[in-house]
Amino acid sequence: MKDNHLLHFLRATGASIVSETPVSGQITVANSAMNYGGAFHQTISNYVSGFPSDDETASLEALCPSTQTNDFFRFLKADDEAYLTETDGSDIRARGGVFKRVQYKGTTAIDETQQKGLTMRVDHKDLVKNNGVIVPGWENNYAMELRKRLVRADKYRFFTLIDAAATNVAITYSSGTNPDGLLRAMVQLTRTATGRLPTHVVIGNASWQGRIDAYEAAARVNVGSVNHSDYDEAALARYLRAEKVIIEEGMRQLVKGGAKVDDLGLINYSYSAAASKIIGDPSNAFRAWSPVKGGGEWAVSIQEHDVYTDITVWHESKLVIPQTTGIRKTTVTLA
Repeated sequence: MKDNHLLHFLRATGASIVSETPVSGQITVANSAMNYGGAFHQTISNYVSGFPSDDETASLEALCPSTQTNDFFRFLKADDEAYLTETDGSDIRARGGVFKRVQYKGTTAIDETQQKGLTMRVDHKDLVKNNGVIVPGWENNYAMELRKRLVRADKYRFFTLIDAAATNVAITYSSGTNPDGLLRAMVQLTRTATGRLPTHVVIGNASWQGRIDAYEAAARVNVGSVNHSDYDEAALARYLRAEKVIIEEGMRQLVKGGAKVDDLGLINYSYSAAASKIIGDPSNAFRAWSPVKGGGEWAVSIQEHDVYTDITVWHESKLVIPQTTGIRKTTVTLA
């Protein structure tokens, strides 16, 4: 691979090119605007390991909105005092007196982003050639595959953190129960704990399918709720009075050729995660990311050798749970 070939590749992917003649092995940073709308995204995001896939990055952002930070950052771990209310008249100033003095006692915490990356070695024997020359553009597929894999790892970390912080209730979906009423009860538990309705209700794919089956069951008694089977995410969010409902359809596998497992399956969560740039907002979760070399969120390094090429994709981020209050979980049994 010649340097001008690498230059052509980097421009096609929207990378920030440090110099007009980059050299093999130089770390260059993908431009986020191009990643979502340009050749990099269009070429690579539709297929992972040969089967169609949704945009993993957009899915992670929807579940846990991101905030750009430095590699070391400070945030507030809010105490449970957001709804303190004077009910004894102590907010009324007596003549000649002063106003009652109060203070916010949130705990300040310091954390740092983590460098996460993967390297794939691509044997030139495996690449398509035309008259002995490797067909350009093959790097795009491998780079995006690595990025998707890294994002899936972050999604797994996110669900692990949320699950560890959640208070669980076991529920049953059947022809004799009201699944959406059970979800509404979960939402109200979040409201009771935090004083506000959750921004997020996340429903596992198997839970969503079981919910529809329960409403469409021939033996259903409360026929007035049958129309709930027609609810999409927006309609269900209105019913629950949550900001958004996300059906988590992501899957993962641990070994090549191994069984694919649902990210959530028969699990639902309710929590708050505001798309805020304020580190001290009252969210249950946020994802901090710090710029890599060149100022973007993702970096790509290509190192060419005589018979193979190493492609490395990496980024720096940290998933944070500032407060656990109000994170609720329901585990579904289908009957």
